[in-house]
Amino acid sequence: MAVMGTAVLHRPAPPVTRTGSAVGRLHGVAGATAAVTVTVATSGLFVPSAIVVATTLVAMGVLVLTWLTLRPHVAALTNARTYGIAAAWALPLVVARPLFSGDVWSYLAQGLTAAGGLDPYRLGPAQALGSASVVTQHVSHYWVGTPAPYGPAWLTMSRAVALVAGDRLTASVLLYRLLALAGVVLIAWALPRLARRVGASPTGALWLGLLNPLVLWHLVAGAHNDAIMLGLMLAGMELALAGLSGAAMPGWLRFAAGAAGWLRFAGGAAGWLRFAAGAALLTVAANIKVVAAAAVCCLAAAIARRHPRAAVALLAGAAAGTVLLSTVAGFGWLPALRGSTTVYSWMAPTTAIGLLIGVVVGTHVTATAVAIANVVGAVICAPVVVRLLAAVYRGRIDPLRGLGLIFVAAVLCGPVVQPWYLLWAVLPLAASARGRRERSAVAAVSAVVAMLVPPFASGVAALVVGYLIAAAVLGAALLTLGQWPEWTDGMIRIGGRQRGVRDHIRRGTSKIPLPQARILPTLFFTSKTNFRNGKEPSMSWYPSIDLQRAALRDEVAMPLGGRPAIQHENQRSDLGSGRYRR
Repeated sequence: MAVMGTAVLHRPAPPVTRTGSAVGRLHGVAGATAAVTVTVATSGLFVPSAIVVATTLVAMGVLVLTWLTLRPHVAALTNARTYGIAAAWALPLVVARPLFSGDVWSYLAQGLTAAGGLDPYRLGPAQALGSASVVTQHVSHYWVGTPAPYGPAWLTMSRAVALVAGDRLTASVLLYRLLALAGVVLIAWALPRLARRVGASPTGALWLGLLNPLVLWHLVAGAHNDAIMLGLMLAGMELALAGLSGAAMPGWLRFAAGAAGWLRFAGGAAGWLRFAAGAALLTVAANIKVVAAAAVCCLAAAIARRHPRAAVALLAGAAAGTVLLSTVAGFGWLPALRGSTTVYSWMAPTTAIGLLIGVVVGTHVTATAVAIANVVGAVICAPVVVRLLAAVYRGRIDPLRGLGLIFVAAVLCGPVVQPWYLLWAVLPLAASARGRRERSAVAAVSAVVAMLVPPFASGVAALVVGYLIAAAVLGAALLTLGQWPEWTDGMIRIGGRQRGVRDHIRRGTSKIPLPQARILPTLFFTSKTNFRNGKEPSMSWYPSIDLQRAALRDEVAMPLGGRPAIQHENQRSDLGSGRYRR
């Protein structure tokens, strides 16, 4: 039936042919195969470097594309299935050599320095351990003479690893991987809870955050201390917000509190206990990497209006905890923070501008140009951070979104940027993103950066040849498949062109009612005539139609003025707050 160029489709829902379980298994196997390939290819095979680079890049591209093509099926997945996919993708990388960075060797050298009674905030690996040490020989030449730039909490952890494993490289790497995995587990625990708290999709947050290739490459395979820092930061945010909102206390925390009978788990003393636990985790995170102090500031700004005493207690407790940890490990981490800026980071926009000026004008002005550009970046970043904190204080944006945007400003204006630094912003934004465009933008940046850095150092010729081979193989595979990853949850194929459901609703060219079951089909039909001439288009259901649950949050729900365009009596959506009931 067609009326004035508007097609009204009334068809019964076809039988479900691909469930969330089947989709999860398919993507889990594909991603795990790619991760195994990366692990095997980087294990030291006696093949030309260009072939190794090309093989690993192709496998990385397959995993990135697998991640992207999983997006249309996120609504059909449960948290448990998403955790299963994450485990399948991450486990092969747990046994891989340290990839994408050699920072783990610096961690080990700094831990051995502290365990030997020396000061890692004053001495670099070469000075403390000697150039003949097997650990020093693994440290990058950029950092072999640089003192530790990390906080006292991380130095305490590194010292413990050194006391257990000594200078045994394999055992040390495994212990650092366990610390990183503990951080990833905390991320997996906190992301869906934080997303639900701000009205975002929990499974969408897990897809964009936990399954993000940057998490696999740099937190799991690279074993960076950013993993435990981010895990503690997000878990601390969730516990602190839960304590103030009166949410139920987790069983493990109730056990830690002694399960005293006078604790009421919907507020009161239990709420303050949760808040104190969250504040403690945030303090430890800030003493691993000082950038996590931004989370303390965002949380304090968010609660200051309604809970001023809690905000003061949070800031005072974080300061006291920092002094306590610094008393144990030393206060040398404050002046040592400058150590990370001694090496120019070409990925930092401000540093890149300074380097470009040096290339154009002359190398004799490079240092001055980079210093000036970094100062300009700091001057730009400071008022942006203040405005974001003010917006969080006034309640215009939630603290997670404010935290993510603060990290975006820090990455864009900071003097040093590494690929894993993007996760500082990606994970909070993954938990707070409620719009399709925002999630797509974060995913696009993550996918590009995930393919930007090879997993190991190699010669320029090998890198160039490897990237060319990988680009040719991946491009040919995409052309063979005949389609690019679908970025919309529901697509209509009309006259050979694809448009989103929301676009057609805006144009008034289609009305698609939800079927009686609480599912929304990803609908494909083909028009053999001009769709706008008022004629009846020919429509056919594809046998392998993809069915997704109707609770797609805001993907199909807000075409005009924040009002739902597609509703069903069994679907309750509160678009203003983003909260949904399944």
